Amino acid sequence: MKIKLTIILGLSTIFFLACTPSDPIYAPGVYTGVAEGYHSHMVVEVTTDEYVITEIEIVEEDETPILAEIVYDEIPKAVMKRGSTDVDVVAGATYTSETLLHAIEDSLEKARLPQNEER
Repeated sequence: MKIKLTIILGLSTIFFLACTPSDPIYAPGVYTGVAEGYHSHMVVEVTTDEYVITEIEIVEEDETPILAEIVYDEIPKAVMKRGSTDVDVVAGATYTSETLLHAIEDSLEKARLPQNEER
């Protein structure tokens, strides 16, 4: 019984250590990103801690409201879940989706630490 418990604890420790990033990816903070949209530019603020994107806020935009609403709801969630701007665009709102993704990526380029710029 003690051997099984020791093995389980050992494997659990290895699992948790393997899942924890060793080097920070971002400098914690709030970063502003800008991209040219269909009607004007889009401005976002992306908040990061050392390892993940914690918040994405659209600060300024002038996109078509009916198309933009779903994009502004779906894209930030997908980016934060994936930890990357490599997500699918919203069907029927491709240009607005791509504009938002470019603005987020502009923010993340500013947040990334030098050793993680290729991500």
